[in-house]
This record gives sequence, C-alpha cells and structure tokens, in this order.
Amino acid sequence: MLVLAAIIISVVPAILIAYPIIKKIASNKSIPDDESSLYADLERRWESALEGLRHAELEMSVGNVDESDYLWLKQVHMTEAAMVLKALEISVEDEKSLIEQISKVAEIVSPNSFPESDQQKDLN
Repeated sequence: MLVLAAIIISVVPAILIAYPIIKKIASNKSIPDDESSLYADLERRWESALEGLRHAELEMSVGNVDESDYLWLKQVHMTEAAMVLKALEISVEDEKSLIEQISKVAEIVSPNSFPESDQQKDLN
C-alpha cells in the first residue's frame, strides 16, 4: 500500500509538469503556410496597400503632409490595391478556365462519353 501511494504521489506531479511541455510540442507541428505562393504574395501586397492608405490618412490628419502629397500617396496606394484585386480576379478566372479545360479533357477520355458506333450497335 505504501509503495502504491509513493508511486501515485510521484507520478501525478510528473504528469502535471510534463503536460504543458507535451502540449506545446504538439501544437508546433502545424503545417506551415506556403509563403512563396502567388496568393501569399498578393495578400502581402494587399495588406501593404491598405496599411499605406491608413498611414497616409493618419499623416494627413496629424498635419505631417500637405494635401497634394496626401492625394499622391492615396493615388499610389489605391493603384496598388486595384492591381492586386485585378491580379486576384485574373487568377480566379484562370483557375476556373483550367478547371473547365480539365473537365473537358476528362469527358473526352471517359469511356461513357464515346458514342457507340454502328458496328457496336449491331453486335448488341
């Protein structure tokens, strides 16, 4: 009985100490995002354009830039944001067209899509 109590008394604190360490190690094994992808690059450019717009608004409200500089900064960042949106739209359209092409090829290759010839109809 004394041995059982000693084991329980020593195992419970060991589990309480090891649990956070094991949990931290397990949570770090998540799959990293692909930072080199086109979408990630466009997302960074979008965030940069929005941050530039916010910064230009802040600088204008504080009085650090005059109206002409503010309008120029706003135009630059709005142009960048528009280019990112256009690139995202193009990539979505390209993705849809690729899916359509793949489905067309799959229909051509599918044995169910071949029309039966007259000779095959006569055999059946």
